[in-house]
Amino acid sequence: MSLAEELAKYEVGWWRAHHKKNFLKAKEDMVKEYILLFKIPAELAEKSVDLRIEAAKMHDIAEKFEDEGKLQEAEEYWKKAEELLTKHFKVLLNATKRN
Repeated sequence: MSLAEELAKYEVGWWRAHHKKNFLKAKEDMVKEYILLFKIPAELAEKSVDLRIEAAKMHDIAEKFEDEGKLQEAEEYWKKAEELLTKHFKVLLNATKRN
């Protein structure tokens, strides 16, 4: 299996796991993908992924509120998602600078 095929397998794996709300499986696939893609240690990949998964949960709640027409509540969760993703990217960017 080529690196591109392996990365695609993990990407689709976490998409499917997220759809099924299986965040443990999503985390597992994302960590493997980050290690391969960014060449970072597992513990930093895991730290970054944890933040991204929490952001995804906020995303899901925001969408639910939007679908219900509760735009103010939705906006609060979109902001929480953005804050978590900012932390996620900071961890990831710092981790890649170390290599």
